[in-house]
Amino acid sequence: MSVAAINLILDKVVSKDKDFRYMATSDLLNELSKDSFRVDQDLERKLCNVVAVQLEDQSGDISGLAVKCLGVLVRKVGEPQALGLVQSLCDKVTQPSKKVPSRDIASIGLKTVIEVASGNLAHSAAAMISSKMLQGVQQKETFDVINDSLDILSEVLAKFGHLLLDQHAAIVQTLLPYLDDSRHGIRKRALHCIGALAPFLSDPQLDAVVQHNLSQLQGGKLKPDNARSYVQGVGMLSRAVGYRFGRHFQAAVPLVIKYAQQAAEGDDELREFALQALESFVARSPGDARPYLDQLLFEALKYLKYDPNYAVDEMSDDAENGGGSDDEADADASDEEEYSDDDDLSWKVRRAAAKLVSAVVHAYPDQLGEVYSKAAGELVSRFKEREESVKADIFTAYSDMLRQVAIVSSHYAENAPANPLQLLRNDVGTVLRAAAKQLSDRSPKTRMGMFTVLRTLVGVLPASVAEHVGMLVPGILLACKDKSASSSSLKIEALTFLRSAMESNSPAVFQLHVQQLSTGVFAAVGERYYKVAAEALRVCEQMVSVVRSDLSAPVPDNLTQLVQDMFRCINSRLAAQDQDQEVKECAILCMAHLVATCGDLLSAEVPGVLKLLLDRLRNEITRLPAVKALAILAHSQLQLGMEAALEPITGELTSFLRKANRLLRQASLQALDALIAKHGAALDATSTSAVITEASALISDADLSIAALSLKVFVTLTSKQPQSAQEVVEKALPAALTLVKSPLLQVAAEALRVCEQMVSVVRSDLSAPVPDNLTQLVQDMFRCINSRLAAQDQDQEVKECAILCMAHLVATCGDLLSAEVPGVLKLLLDRLRNEITRLPAVKALA
Repeated sequence: MSVAAINLILDKVVSKDKDFRYMATSDLLNELSKDSFRVDQDLERKLCNVVAVQLEDQSGDISGLAVKCLGVLVRKVGEPQALGLVQSLCDKVTQPSKKVPSRDIASIGLKTVIEVASGNLAHSAAAMISSKMLQGVQQKETFDVINDSLDILSEVLAKFGHLLLDQHAAIVQTLLPYLDDSRHGIRKRALHCIGALAPFLSDPQLDAVVQHNLSQLQGGKLKPDNARSYVQGVGMLSRAVGYRFGRHFQAAVPLVIKYAQQAAEGDDELREFALQALESFVARSPGDARPYLDQLLFEALKYLKYDPNYAVDEMSDDAENGGGSDDEADADASDEEEYSDDDDLSWKVRRAAAKLVSAVVHAYPDQLGEVYSKAAGELVSRFKEREESVKADIFTAYSDMLRQVAIVSSHYAENAPANPLQLLRNDVGTVLRAAAKQLSDRSPKTRMGMFTVLRTLVGVLPASVAEHVGMLVPGILLACKDKSASSSSLKIEALTFLRSAMESNSPAVFQLHVQQLSTGVFAAVGERYYKVAAEALRVCEQMVSVVRSDLSAPVPDNLTQLVQDMFRCINSRLAAQDQDQEVKECAILCMAHLVATCGDLLSAEVPGVLKLLLDRLRNEITRLPAVKALAILAHSQLQLGMEAALEPITGELTSFLRKANRLLRQASLQALDALIAKHGAALDATSTSAVITEASALISDADLSIAALSLKVFVTLTSKQPQSAQEVVEKALPAALTLVKSPLLQVAAEALRVCEQMVSVVRSDLSAPVPDNLTQLVQDMFRCINSRLAAQDQDQEVKECAILCMAHLVATCGDLLSAEVPGVLKLLLDRLRNEITRLPAVKALA
């Protein structure tokens, strides 16, 4: 844009009309954002002045746009102009006479500059902002100026602390006194500044800061507010500098624990800060914290149960003993209404304790056996926690422990008493009983968290729910039928757990409960939210295996009606058009598994299912899952009467071999192989020829897996239709021989295996001569295999395949290779003397 056009925008920016100013500022932002934006120094100065004025515009929308302009402008103008803007903003922040709105927008502007500054500007701007903010911090009587200055100083130190080495001492000297300030907000911001600067301090400077904090705590005469700040500061420093804090643990760990233990009644914030500090010790410097492991774990488990305002044990005892009378219950309800726990902060202590346990579990996997034996039971007992956020952290800590068990258990003997997996196996009953209670909780978040824990448990110990699944069924049904606002996430968690449990356990475990579970699962299949419906369909797919795990045995009489109900449920989703793609795919695959497993009970419905699948096969969106579904049906041991639809299905699958979609071609070849293996004899000559023509075009070293699948189809086809052998050998074997010569070792090995199988196709009857048109092919095959067999620098796998393939060829067509047999025998004898190729050579001679 021309300079005149920019000047026109700048004229509108100062208009009295608010709408004009807004549109002009928006246009200016667009121009500044263009890569081609270039102006001279005079216009740069003018732009900076205009943006500075717009930052103080009375309209919040305009000042917000001006902040965005500022972020772009400081990168486009020269450094002197940018620093002038920065200085102007710093003055507005640090001048006590400035109004609060003006100071606020200037603070936002400075934070924007800090975010976008880079290169030389970053160093200059950071130094200017830091020194100006230190001046603002020293204005002790102006609370707002100190607050804003500390906020901005924290931002600049976090990003550019490494560029301000010459200011580190002055910053520390200025900030430390504020840790004793009577104003909580000032102390908190000063701590954040020190925490942001700590990673960039030299070791002597860092030691001085840490010693200052620890000496103040050791003095023991701090006010409660100041004690909290210093304990919090110790944790913040540890979190910021990591292992560099480890050399102070000898003094810091006992001191922090002492403050937690000696905290006054009701001073839960101090206990929380102490536990957070201990967590940072473990997480950031686990090696230095190791000597204190027992003590740290003891404190964590002690405060995990810290709930001075709630007599949970007495209430639990009453519940276990059948509870009291109705009058007593009414009295308890009245007491609960009168009691308000708005001021009760003990939940923060328990939450911090749970996070400390989690940190210990992560930091010391080698001590997991000991940690598990001490902590697992305590965590499970705290599943009854009354505060939802704390309960979520307890669930997380227990899940972390389960994952660590899975990782660490491989280092122990399987049945060793100290093996964490064995300890977990002994605790499963207790865990599942506690989980069953939580699954009946009124809070959806609690139930979701519990299902996550159970899913983790099943992942670690697959057969864990086998003996206790009955107690979990009511909770699963309750979740599947939940009608609350957040029910969708709960249902997904419940269904995901149920599917995982079914996959990892014997079908007999769930067979007793599948009828009861089906009501909730079928209800979820009908959900409007597509993710719930899709997950429910996946569960139905797994339920099919539960209903009938052995196809040679009939479906139990009490489950035959369930099969019909499941069919109707899935079919309602399969037949519907207006639904999400994921639901369509899950419905197709689920129906295929049901028919493949229980098709003998659905004989009247199978033709309709095949017709529906054929329709989905012709639809581009549902084509791939329909191909997979047909492969599932073809692999079924049941007689499903697919012969009637075999011709159109084969035609569609064959046409897909010409498509560019690799996954579709791969799935189509797998489906064709399965169909031919089961119904190959029923294929007509036209369909057979089309399959051979299309599949032979896919035999190349460009795609090994596709080529291997194509060759596998030919082997299956010739075994089911011997009359097609000649066409297969003519069209497919030459392409396979080119793969034998491939420099790609995997391709060559696969091709050799297929050639070995195709030899018997070339001459299926040893008493009959090889057809004249295949004699030359036998010679070509010999030369290809021999070139691989004679080469020395071959991969071991290729050597073995070449030896076995040559032996098979000579044994079958040796009369056509009489002149070559002595040479082959000599080669095999050499391979027999080689330790690497000895075994395949013995097999070849056999």
